[in-house]
Amino acid sequence: MQFNRGTIVHLTIIVKYAKKASMDKSKRAKKPTPYDVESEVEGFHWWFVVRRKLLKFILSSINIPMNCLTLDVGCGAGSNLKALVSDGLYAIGLDRSIYALSLIRGKEAFPLLGGDLNNLPIRTNSIGLIIAMDILEHLDDDSRGINEFFRALSRRGLLILTVPAFHSLWGIQDVVTGHKRRYSKREIMDKLREGGFDILKSSYFNFFLFFPILFARRLIHILKLKIESENEINSPVINFFLKSIFSLEPYLLKHFSFPFGVSIFCIARKR
Repeated sequence: MQFNRGTIVHLTIIVKYAKKASMDKSKRAKKPTPYDVESEVEGFHWWFVVRRKLLKFILSSINIPMNCLTLDVGCGAGSNLKALVSDGLYAIGLDRSIYALSLIRGKEAFPLLGGDLNNLPIRTNSIGLIIAMDILEHLDDDSRGINEFFRALSRRGLLILTVPAFHSLWGIQDVVTGHKRRYSKREIMDKLREGGFDILKSSYFNFFLFFPILFARRLIHILKLKIESENEINSPVINFFLKSIFSLEPYLLKHFSFPFGVSIFCIARKR
């Protein structure tokens, strides 16, 4: 759909940052939040870089009008917003953390909105495209989140969704980022269909790194290593190696779907 400001008048307010949102950064520096870590590494860390490549691949494979009103739900520190805007979309970042939004505001001038997926502050049938990358697994009731996607999307609106795969891969990063669950592809597809969506395409991804990540997480658990975030386990060499391997996947996904992987993506259309 074409962007029409009249359809979302009550969304025209860009997030007003209270003083409380600009918390003393010297205190934050003592114990960085996941948002601080994301803001610091999203420009070069292999996971964020290649996830954006996957998003760009998905956007190129579906027919989206220029200036389509797009909502990046759970935008965090804003790692996907630049990719959306560069594709000609009118993208709004939404997150329940005002602090995360303040980190974006410190770097970019994207439209931002404070809100929660459990109750999106969005007019019904008003959004052409929703991006929800690694957000649904944070909800106690993921069906409610899917219902909110359905409500907010316009007729035949599109949803691009990613979620973590396989409970056997549960690790410290799931705990740090507040995950409630991981999914199988069939499970997330069934939930989306029950919520009123047709699946246009779905696949596991991060296929090549499945076994290395499984092995590393088991090793961390067995050795009881004290690690605050898996993002700490990195170096220029490791980052280059992982980014090179993972970067192959968006091109391969043009031709087939992977039988397993660390994560799952779905492209779904509101029925």
